[in-house]
Amino acid sequence: MDLPIGSILLASTEPGRLRAWYEQAFDMKADGDGFLNFGGVGVLIDGRDDVAGRAAEPARVILNLHVKDAQALAERLDGLGVTWIAELEYRETGGAWFATLADPDGNILQLIELGPDYWRLKRERLGHGHTGLLGAAAVATRLPAQDLERARRFYAEKLGLEVAEERPGGLLYNLRQGSFVLFQSTGQSAGEFTQMAFTVDDLDAVVAQLRERGVEFEEVDIPGFKTVDGIVEVEGNYPSKGTRERGCWFRDSEGNLIGVGQSI
Repeated sequence: MDLPIGSILLASTEPGRLRAWYEQAFDMKADGDGFLNFGGVGVLIDGRDDVAGRAAEPARVILNLHVKDAQALAERLDGLGVTWIAELEYRETGGAWFATLADPDGNILQLIELGPDYWRLKRERLGHGHTGLLGAAAVATRLPAQDLERARRFYAEKLGLEVAEERPGGLLYNLRQGSFVLFQSTGQSAGEFTQMAFTVDDLDAVVAQLRERGVEFEEVDIPGFKTVDGIVEVEGNYPSKGTRERGCWFRDSEGNLIGVGQSI
């Protein structure tokens, strides 16, 4: 059965006061029906005459708010003088930041910021999300090269990468995580899309070093996507990676389009 939770009701003897607190605390405004929108789930604060002024068992129902910046929100709430049940802390076992507080009626809320460790631990708990026979396989990129020796020189001289192993018609490169292969091919890469991407910790430093080695970066200018000095800022990211991304592209000696990205 498809039974999504459409909304959550918080009953109060003083709904106007409690609603105003939520609006101020989380910098939001209730809609025309009185709902506060928390990421697609509406919280309705309404008056009832069959409840007490304070929550009798506040730990029975807890609102978990998943936030992008728990520290910034905690500082904001500190300024409002909230009552902290548990101050903000990083829990290594969960790979996330947690803080617990009470609203003016005594209802309990938790601020939760899920970090990269959370998603890594989740993948481990779930067996890395393996499905089917290929779910447990490793993946490796294959890039065509019309001139394998020319490609070897480019990757060594421009990118500082040395061949780990080779065989007739193929060069294998091992990185900190993952590997890729250059293979001899009579075909030519169209280079119209990203064929391989490196993920780095400091994009600016990498770009500066590669430019010193003579690598030329692509400039892109399309609606909603524009590079500035070769680098584009991308809004949004996969939850396990961060909140946004910076990236750039260059072509290798064989015309393959290579990306370099940094998660933020």
